Amino acid sequence: MKKILIIFMALATFAINAQNKNSERKENRKEMKANLTPEQRADLKTKKMTLALDLTASQQQKVKQLILKAENERPERPENWKEMTDTQKYEAKSAMMDRRIAMKKDLKEILTEEQMTKWELQQGHKRDRSKAKRNMERKSRQ
Repeated sequence: MKKILIIFMALATFAINAQNKNSERKENRKEMKANLTPEQRADLKTKKMTLALDLTASQQQKVKQLILKAENERPERPENWKEMTDTQKYEAKSAMMDRRIAMKKDLKEILTEEQMTKWELQQGHKRDRSKAKRNMERKSRQ
């Protein structure tokens, strides 16, 4: 009985430490993103797109300028999202959707049809993963 208790305590300790490391990684990642300049974020996003879509040099330049423009115009995320009124939330979401539509329109002019299809597919997967992640977090809180 004593051995089982010791083994259980050891396993519990390992599980707790593993969970703490994941939260630390998230915080470090958020902090790193917050410390990047818009130019650095645009450069990283452009390189990611280049790897995924095989962009040409001219496409890379155009995409980088487009992303840089979007990064500079992007508003700060409100800290008090839960305290905002429904009208304010609607306006913020509407503005975000307008920016996405404009970005997609500009990207259609730069990318080929094949690249655009691949990009749209990636965007859908990204949204699906983030939705699944949020749902898992909500379930773990309950």
